[in-house]
Amino acid sequence: MNKTLQIKVLIGQINNNYDFKANINRINISLQKYSSKDEIDILVLPEMALIGYYYPDKNAIKPFLEQYGKGPTYEFCKQIAQRLKCYVSCGYAEVDGDKLYNSAVVVNREGEAILNVRKKHLFETDKTWADEGQEFKCLELKTIKGQTIKFAFGICMDINPWEFKDNSKFELADFCLQNNVDGLIFMSAWNDHEPDNNDNNGILDYWLWRLKPIRDGKSNNYHKQFLFVCSDKVGKDEKTQYMGSSCLIKLNPAKLIQDLDKKQESYLICNVQL
Repeated sequence: MNKTLQIKVLIGQINNNYDFKANINRINISLQKYSSKDEIDILVLPEMALIGYYYPDKNAIKPFLEQYGKGPTYEFCKQIAQRLKCYVSCGYAEVDGDKLYNSAVVVNREGEAILNVRKKHLFETDKTWADEGQEFKCLELKTIKGQTIKFAFGICMDINPWEFKDNSKFELADFCLQNNVDGLIFMSAWNDHEPDNNDNNGILDYWLWRLKPIRDGKSNNYHKQFLFVCSDKVGKDEKTQYMGSSCLIKLNPAKLIQDLDKKQESYLICNVQL
């Protein structure tokens, strides 16, 4: 019988804009109520968490580009990680030579950058400036309790089939199975096409459907519980209304642990057992 895993997750649902310093200040104020005594294992922030999402071209995003493990997003994550003594996962805009990526940095409890995740499946809005990432990635984290838990990482469109070409393809979920991970850290800026509808059951059901191979455990020999951790952007810019609905969902069997609404910047903290 598999040993029970326990992890404490803090999710930030951020209504960010294009003012980097203002976003950081607001997030820092919200995080002041947490400390290392809370024994948080990981803080997850959304896709492009500190700079807004929509950029019409490469020139527009140029002031916000950072190298992995060197820029102001990393420095912000480093300070939070060291203060809370937790891992931090946060989306940012990366430059690597002449390539630009919609990326996420993962920082360990000591504040060291330990993983760079590049969005592999680009949405139409990404294509105005970003290059396609090469591969999905996963990472083993060490919990406060000394347990090892393995997460895959995905950024928004990654959960969909590449280029929306074939809905029978579940590339990210298949990667999770192939690497026998315990969960998925999902950072997003998901479009809300029904902004007047406050019910988020539809999007939660959709994300679960895109994890279908993991839920078909009897047919693929995947028998353990699985944790879906979603941190989504909320609010509106000149182009898009964003979904919010950040959540923790346990699979096998599917159970919603906790979620946030579609409208408000807020935080979710929960101790989860698998």
